[in-house]
Amino acid sequence: MNNPEVIYANLTGDSEPFVTDSLCVNCEKQGKTTILLTKIPMFSNIIIVSFDCEHCGYKNNEVQFGGEIKEKGIKLHLKVNEPKDLQRQIIRSEFCKVLIPELEFEMPSNKKSSINTLEGFLQNIIDDLSHDQPIRKFTQVEVYDRIEYIIGKLKEFKEGQGLPFNWMLEDPSGNSFIQNLNELQDDPSLKIQHYIRTIEELEAMGYSAENQKQEVQQLQQQQQIITDPIHQGTEQIQAGGQNFNQSIEDSVKNESINIPTPCNVCKEMGENKMCTVTIPHFKEILIMSFNCGFCGFKDTEVKATGEISKQGKIIELKFENENDLCRDVFKSDTAKLIIPEIELELGTGTLGGVYSNVEGLLEQILTRLRDNNPFVGDSADDNYRKKMESFFQKLEEFKSGKSKFTLIIRDLVENSFIQNPYYPNEDTQVKITLFDRTPEDNDELGIDTMKTENYQN
Repeated sequence: MNNPEVIYANLTGDSEPFVTDSLCVNCEKQGKTTILLTKIPMFSNIIIVSFDCEHCGYKNNEVQFGGEIKEKGIKLHLKVNEPKDLQRQIIRSEFCKVLIPELEFEMPSNKKSSINTLEGFLQNIIDDLSHDQPIRKFTQVEVYDRIEYIIGKLKEFKEGQGLPFNWMLEDPSGNSFIQNLNELQDDPSLKIQHYIRTIEELEAMGYSAENQKQEVQQLQQQQQIITDPIHQGTEQIQAGGQNFNQSIEDSVKNESINIPTPCNVCKEMGENKMCTVTIPHFKEILIMSFNCGFCGFKDTEVKATGEISKQGKIIELKFENENDLCRDVFKSDTAKLIIPEIELELGTGTLGGVYSNVEGLLEQILTRLRDNNPFVGDSADDNYRKKMESFFQKLEEFKSGKSKFTLIIRDLVENSFIQNPYYPNEDTQVKITLFDRTPEDNDELGIDTMKTENYQN
């Protein structure tokens, strides 16, 4: 008996493309399908499938996600202001919906993932809409006219005319992505929102909603625990006067509230520890440390406490020597981080709340930009890859103390801090400036929509 033909290959990130014969849907002759698994760090395993028929010339490309769906869904809102935005690489998952509000256009999920530039996606939409137009012209005149108008506007957008317009993706799987053309700086044209998917969205993706219902029940139980901590045998302890030179782990271990919390990874119950710690000459911060004894997942979050200040604050540190790497730094989740020497600008929520020293903060920046940029690896073009490698090299030099640089933290509220090792003497290397927030800053903080009086009504 002949050995059966191998249809599936055990693909890895280092695998060569796997080629197999496939039936062409156009001419029904044999074509070639090429399959390659590409790993995008901290994003997803992507299987690229490319079909080519040498008989009729039919071609087809698609992307399939080899990993699991993300913990939350994602909404991506890109405002296309200039022609270069059309060259942004976009990954659209099979569950992703596309919206162009200016045209009242909505393209539902089509159970087919794809990767392309924005210009390429616009061309694909034009081709799809144009396919049945000759028939509509005689059978559905009103529909034909409306679609012709949309096709005309899409062609203008594709040529960089009629800008700006908005390109929006809504993906309950969380696996869609829009490239930031300058990864080193904040992207004012792109807004990203993560959201908790509904049970209906989960079922629409073909997953059982039973686990989702259990999570909702666990969250309800958790809320009951929070409202009645004494019932659970825990005690809220204010850690005022805490020695901040102690490690965070020791501080949390000695005085904390312990709250049972479901793990984000394995969904088993873990333990969330919280305590307040006073930073000398600054304010109290809230430290939350989660540990799952079942799968080992750990997570730490740091937030400033107290009221929202009337002004924002800019802290500028001039790095002089290796001793400055040991300075304590607290960057709040409302702070933007800037290093002008390498034109680096990270948005307010990029790193979240971070308590570390200068060296540790630089290490987190390196990890974030290396692992969370799907276009830094093999998929990047040579110029972009060389630019990022040079950038990473400069950051490594800063982290090792070999080069001088400037660290700027721009906080919308006065919740960030850089240690003064010379206290009570003046720190000549640090400059602090207070500034008035703009209406856009207040909108980002949600201040204008806060109701602080008669909120029970």
